[in-house]
Amino acid sequence: MIPVAYLMDNSTAGTTRSSSLRDLLKRNRQTASTFLAVLLACIVLLPLLGHKPLTNWDEGIYAEISREMLSLGPLVPHWNYQPWFEKPPLMLWITAAFFKIFGVTEFWARAGSALSGVGIVALLHAWLARRDILAAWLSTLILLGTFGFLHICRVGEMDVLLSLGCCIALCGLTAIQDRQLSGWYLFWIGLAIALMTKGAASTVLIVAALLFAALERWNTTRLGRSFWLGLLLFLALVLPWHLYMFRRFGATFLTEYLGFHVLARATHQIEEHSTHWWYYPWVLLISAAPFALLYPFAIVESSRRKELRVWAIFALVVIIFFTVVQTRLPHYIAPAYPALALLTSVFLANRLREFQRRRRQSLTSFLTTFTIIATSICIAAAFLTSAPRRKLHEAKVSPDVVYAEKESIQLLREVFSRPQPIQGPLLVWWEGNARSIATSVFYARRPVQQVQLRPLPTGVPTDRYLFQPETLQEAVTDGPRLILLDKYLVHQIPGEFSYKPILSGRSMEVGVIAQN
Repeated sequence: MIPVAYLMDNSTAGTTRSSSLRDLLKRNRQTASTFLAVLLACIVLLPLLGHKPLTNWDEGIYAEISREMLSLGPLVPHWNYQPWFEKPPLMLWITAAFFKIFGVTEFWARAGSALSGVGIVALLHAWLARRDILAAWLSTLILLGTFGFLHICRVGEMDVLLSLGCCIALCGLTAIQDRQLSGWYLFWIGLAIALMTKGAASTVLIVAALLFAALERWNTTRLGRSFWLGLLLFLALVLPWHLYMFRRFGATFLTEYLGFHVLARATHQIEEHSTHWWYYPWVLLISAAPFALLYPFAIVESSRRKELRVWAIFALVVIIFFTVVQTRLPHYIAPAYPALALLTSVFLANRLREFQRRRRQSLTSFLTTFTIIATSICIAAAFLTSAPRRKLHEAKVSPDVVYAEKESIQLLREVFSRPQPIQGPLLVWWEGNARSIATSVFYARRPVQQVQLRPLPTGVPTDRYLFQPETLQEAVTDGPRLILLDKYLVHQIPGEFSYKPILSGRSMEVGVIAQN
């Protein structure tokens, strides 16, 4: 006869094994689901990253700084071979590492941003899959169907890595809300990534965290040992570079790092970025159509759920904070896209289940119908918003300047695709509408110096990216130089110089200029 205790022990063991097996299968499904989401994100974000030249301003500047790190060292960022203090270096280090391993190309100049986007998709999907696999897939589809998010992932800028850091920190805050104090490590690491990527823009994360803690009435029991160890880790990650730069450059570093690029942007509409206070709702409406129509409902519902509340607060803080900042650009609200996608996915998953239960329709049939309808709506929204979306991201300069910049890139790519015996900086000479040399430096792979015939009058403002010229006599003193110039200026070259063209385009050409 088998003892009752033995049967009970075996029954308990069997139940435990069964539960462990179910947990293992559930984790395997979550892992497989996240892997498929990552694969989909790679398919959407990575192809054709290098199919067109870098754009002027930020993309060209960041790529060139990363390229110069290969020869000048990683600690002090340089642009046009001069120290550059506008942003922290984390994304620049990542791009420089890609250049070192894979070569200097447009693809690897943009890969850091695209892979950060893949990381965001993976993080949100994995976080939601533990709770709701339908919401996890909706978050992936919404995020990869948001034109604003796709755009910033496919350009070589810093906003997506900033957004990834914010998402990591928000996952940490959600864990802390559930009394998992190890979440502090995620929060501090995420904040370190955000701060070392885009400096003052990480303020939105700090404001959201403080507001969330105040609304939830957190007390010192939420801190604990992990808070202080996480803080020490944060300081170890962000202080060394900042202290090194301050020790080496002093007030010059702080003036450029915090002065113009933080205070001036916050208090004035600089660089001709004139916008209204309702600019960002408009950006969301055309860059996140049709999902933007669900954002208000998702935020309201999520504010009632403790595990989602911090994401709702963060999304609102991002939109309000950058609305208050006077210089407004579409990519500034990039960190809001993942949070809004997560909130909308949970809201939509709940509504779909309620609707399916009321219809008493099989889940497969219901999801098929929903997919067809949702796809049709998304396609219609894409067509309706294509024109304003294109206008939102187009260059704020005249078409002739855009064409001239593209032509100069084509000429420089061809000329410098082979070694040039002429050393020294590339001279650039053009007149009329201002044109940036941001991409010229990258494609010339050497310093670039703007020139003109006469000295600059006293008091005329200069700009390192647009207008900081020397005279031809000053620039061509110790040997011949390569020069990129408008064709019509060739006839204005003074008689004391000799000039020989190398490669001509429609309106510009590259040649060699020297003093006779």
